[in-house]
Amino acid sequence: MLLQRIAVYTAFFLALSHGAFLPKPDNGLPVGEVGKGGGKRTKDPGYVRMPVSRQKFKGKGKSERGWHWGLPPDLDDKPPAVQPGRPFEPTSRPSHSTPSATQPTSLSATPATQPPSIHRRAADRRWGWSSLEELGGIAYIIQFRVFVDTGSYELWVNPRCSASASDALCQTFGNYFPSKSNSAMHIGGNFAVTYGTGAVRGSYWSDVMSIAMFQIPQVQFAVAADSNYTFAGILGLGYTYPHTIPYPSVLNLMVSQKMISAPIFSLGLGGDGDGFSEIIFGGVNRWKFAGPLVPVSIWPPIKEQDPRWVQYWVNVTSVGMTRPGEAGKLYTPREGFTMPTLIDTGSTLSYIREDLVAVIGQQFNAEIDTQGNYFVDCKYRDMPGTVDFGFNNGAMVINVRYKDFIYQLYQGRCMLGVQPADYGSTNYVLGDTFIRGAYLVFDQQSDVVWMNQYYNCGDGVVTVGQTPRDTKNVFGAC
Repeated sequence: MLLQRIAVYTAFFLALSHGAFLPKPDNGLPVGEVGKGGGKRTKDPGYVRMPVSRQKFKGKGKSERGWHWGLPPDLDDKPPAVQPGRPFEPTSRPSHSTPSATQPTSLSATPATQPPSIHRRAADRRWGWSSLEELGGIAYIIQFRVFVDTGSYELWVNPRCSASASDALCQTFGNYFPSKSNSAMHIGGNFAVTYGTGAVRGSYWSDVMSIAMFQIPQVQFAVAADSNYTFAGILGLGYTYPHTIPYPSVLNLMVSQKMISAPIFSLGLGGDGDGFSEIIFGGVNRWKFAGPLVPVSIWPPIKEQDPRWVQYWVNVTSVGMTRPGEAGKLYTPREGFTMPTLIDTGSTLSYIREDLVAVIGQQFNAEIDTQGNYFVDCKYRDMPGTVDFGFNNGAMVINVRYKDFIYQLYQGRCMLGVQPADYGSTNYVLGDTFIRGAYLVFDQQSDVVWMNQYYNCGDGVVTVGQTPRDTKNVFGAC
């Protein structure tokens, strides 16, 4: 019997316009004047900033492990090995069908006539309809929320609420109806993705997207016809065209529309009780870290990864803890330790080697249930210790506070922030229990994840991506 639980997810607002064009905002500064973020005001700010909210739900769900942390294993589930000349392949990869089009990079190709190859059950498609919001008579938009997911690639909307982990919460997130938008275009093709704790199927459409009051024309995305577990759509922010999908993603289109200079975005989830969470496309908030951002290379390199599943893998070179009142202690060798790990905002918890989880669990006097999950006393959340993850052979260490690391299912019931990866799997994941302790900049221009310890000492954004690796010039103000 599955536990009744609470999970935390990240979401942000998107809006698809219905037949009108929205104006671009002006930040009020004259051209050339220096703003609070330290950068100069240009014709456009050069970045797009959006708040991120955490959503809690209480429901049975379909997994003890929160949102999708990995993908279903292949039939031949053997640990991968990085070998010269051979692409790195995790032990599992997505079940993914891309649209069939004669011009794979074009969003304006003639719509395909074939329907998606799924069985549409009308009785199961009881979608709700949110009120339209008037924007000063300029446009009427439908606004909905989606998960921000660095572990997947595509934007899709309209989950089937009756089969989700939380029907009530799902109904509040809004839905998109192509028939109500006179700028919608049916592209066709089959969309199908399987996550570790859910799946979705549908077909492709395009429409004008409004994001933070900016417009992106001809955005291709999937409209779900059926799904399970997930109670909101997903905005995948992983590597896309020309790698995993044959069409431009939202991030690609933001670059082509010159909204941002390069496919770069920064993320700060903020600590527990911090009251701050945001994503910035093309910019960095200097007031959320101290000193320089450290580049951690994608590892294995892009060319050594499976081209069907290119991800933000980074090499964890140490794992340890700093117990209250004690010096930090490593649980891995000081030199030579490697653990390629996916940074995934779509994962509630983190998943690493079982031997390391066991050692960390011992420090918290953890109890293991019959399914192998580690539970700890919630009292540790109020203690001043940290769990420490090292990169670049110790050049960057992220110290995650107990309060951010220990995941509270509900009052009095807490899970260890890291759990063992599936037996035989090397799909190691750093999820939200790690990300809350870090400020991260995902840089597809230079194939690195810039990172530093998260702080919150103010607010101000600067533009990045105008030249390769210019993020190195941004120094935190904390």
